[in-house]
Amino acid sequence: MQQELIEHYPDDSLAVFIVWAPMLESDNEEAARKASSFSAQRVKHFYDPGRRVGDRFRKQVFPDAYDQALASLPADHWMREWMPQMKDRYAGGPEWDIYMFFAPDLKRLDAPPRPTRFVRHLGRVVERGDERLSLMWIDAYSNPPVEGHLHAEIGRLGRELLHSHPATPAR
Repeated sequence: MQQELIEHYPDDSLAVFIVWAPMLESDNEEAARKASSFSAQRVKHFYDPGRRVGDRFRKQVFPDAYDQALASLPADHWMREWMPQMKDRYAGGPEWDIYMFFAPDLKRLDAPPRPTRFVRHLGRVVERGDERLSLMWIDAYSNPPVEGHLHAEIGRLGRELLHSHPATPAR
């Protein structure tokens, strides 16, 4: 991830904010510090023990994510069987394992802004030969999920965003 986001953009055209939140039993601030391999000065880390950031994005930006995701699945998709269970378990909880990109001209707002681009990572759940691929929703939960390499997809979205919006130095 660091190579895709930092090493490919050595100038200040990309600021990175990482919000760590306790989503699994083993998640805590110490684990977040250990897992953090991003050390560039323009990378800012935050630990959100109350999961407030994810809650606000779920409730204000992506309130219908599970319904849209289920509707996006083809009739014979293997996820259709367990998606309603996931909704019951997680729909009231925070948005997490999501990589959001915002246009450089975004101003500070009182409410969370809708990302210009995003990848919602479901996990590395698809096996194709020796490869373990990620399953991801890209830019909209209403689009079917795609299989691919998470790091490559994040790099692609970052490049596309920077090419479509004039770069401004990180602040």
